[in-house]
Amino acid sequence: MTRMDRRKEIQANQKKIRIKLILVLAFVTSTLLFYFFGPEMMSRLFHRETPPPAHTLIYNGEPGQTTTFTRQGVAFLPVDWVKSHLLPELEILEQSAKARWIPHKNHLQLDRRDLTDLLHQVTFPIEINLMEEGGVLYFPISGVAPLLGVTVEWRPEYRLLVVNDAHRSWQQGEILKKTTLRTGTRRLDPGTATLEAGETLQVLAIYENHYQVLSESGQTGFVPQAAVGGLKRRETDSRELQLKSADPHPLPHPFGLVWDYVSANHPDRSEEFPIDALHVFSPTWFELKNEAGDLENRGQFRYAQTMKNQGYQLWGLVTNAFDPDLTENFMLNPEGRRRFINQLMVYAALYELDGINIDFENIHYRNQDLFTDFVGELSETMREQGLIVSIDVTIPGGSLNWSQVYDRSALEPHVDYFAVMTYDEHWGSSPVAGSVASLDWVERGIAATLEEVPASKVLLGLPLYTRLWEETPRAGGGVSVSSRAMGMQFIRRTLEENGVTEEDWEWLEDIGQYYAEYEAEGKRYRVWLEDERSLGLKAGLIQQYELGGFAGWRKDFELPAVWDMLEESLEEARRSENP
Repeated sequence: MTRMDRRKEIQANQKKIRIKLILVLAFVTSTLLFYFFGPEMMSRLFHRETPPPAHTLIYNGEPGQTTTFTRQGVAFLPVDWVKSHLLPELEILEQSAKARWIPHKNHLQLDRRDLTDLLHQVTFPIEINLMEEGGVLYFPISGVAPLLGVTVEWRPEYRLLVVNDAHRSWQQGEILKKTTLRTGTRRLDPGTATLEAGETLQVLAIYENHYQVLSESGQTGFVPQAAVGGLKRRETDSRELQLKSADPHPLPHPFGLVWDYVSANHPDRSEEFPIDALHVFSPTWFELKNEAGDLENRGQFRYAQTMKNQGYQLWGLVTNAFDPDLTENFMLNPEGRRRFINQLMVYAALYELDGINIDFENIHYRNQDLFTDFVGELSETMREQGLIVSIDVTIPGGSLNWSQVYDRSALEPHVDYFAVMTYDEHWGSSPVAGSVASLDWVERGIAATLEEVPASKVLLGLPLYTRLWEETPRAGGGVSVSSRAMGMQFIRRTLEENGVTEEDWEWLEDIGQYYAEYEAEGKRYRVWLEDERSLGLKAGLIQQYELGGFAGWRKDFELPAVWDMLEESLEEARRSENP
């Protein structure tokens, strides 16, 4: 080997050694960086981004393998998961998308002992409406948690749902200094997260020098015991398991209410702006199902949360299905009345209602005193729970079952507000076409009501709809009459489609409404319209008689301009009371 060859060999060996040293140094450096600075630093150094976590469930300190999500502030879990983990007796009604069960007495706790005792007098079922998403039925766990004996905490910053059984206890600590959460207890075990000083965590298990912990973000792992301080025993707050009494914010005088009709589908009002003229929404949520006092519940937590966020009070409407025989048998059943009232107590607490609106119509006149007693029994409990109690009544006079059955002066001590249904002057099946609410008829109805009820308790009923009457000539003379209820926009479109424009409308001074008609296919169509002008005249009665406000039937039948007019009417009434 020549001297030149020897030199080349030495240089080659030195190059190999340098490469090995560089590799060893890189390995040691990366290991130290990972160990001391955690995965976040490594991700930044190597430009790797950790994707945001999916919605996660933690149940009793253990990660749950299921889907969770929120809608309008309400947290949902698959109803099958709820049944398998929390409530085996849960009945899932897939066709109607409902869940039903009889709550255990231990899970029926109000924030007052006397009200809790009332709840425990009889057993009763609870129905909750489910939400369908992607072919899966989901349960509104955050709204119903107290009835299941669990607490629910939603941590939006981590997209994490934390569910704990009642009376569960655990050790809680606090991170003393920035440290790395690892998959094991060895210093070289991979880190999964960096925990900042001050972050709280649950201690799941104790090892020689480490704790197995659950972080605020829902990650489990190991940290050195020296990094954790302030250990203390925590347990579920029993107050979180109590149903809360109502505490309505004060209403202005006068105020506006609107009924919101709910059937199989629920209106989504999350994108709507608050309406200044309105202070109370009354959704048609509850209906008597049988003489045992069971209620059909159409309530929705998302709707309730939306309306409360917009500043409205919520008064849940409860009806008797307008069935006089069912109503009689129910009111004659003391246990059925108690079941009915108890269900309303629970639903009012769950949906955080401010009031109840009693819409019992078509009651046998012979049950007048029985009905008054029932309203008194219901009202006593509702008021003890902090709820406002209102009732819907027709104007005095008229038929026995639909009007005279209301003993208004006897009902008055039990009721905070009377919503007088000053509409359907000519009802849907009337044999004669005519106005839904002519001005003189409305005023006479209010004046008659005030002979029995204080003005401050009276809400003026306003129709936000009209009826299109169809008159068909009979072969022997005369006409047969039928009608359809229509909203303000729909009736205008119908008239325009049949060649009737606003210029063709005729103002009728004596009834305070526009009138229009047209003919088609040998039939005569007639309509007495409601608009901001006609409703403005009626709303003037609020100031004239110093009424408590108005109640409109129903939302989404109106044109937007109506609300501006009604707000002006309410303001004028307030100014006249406080000049």
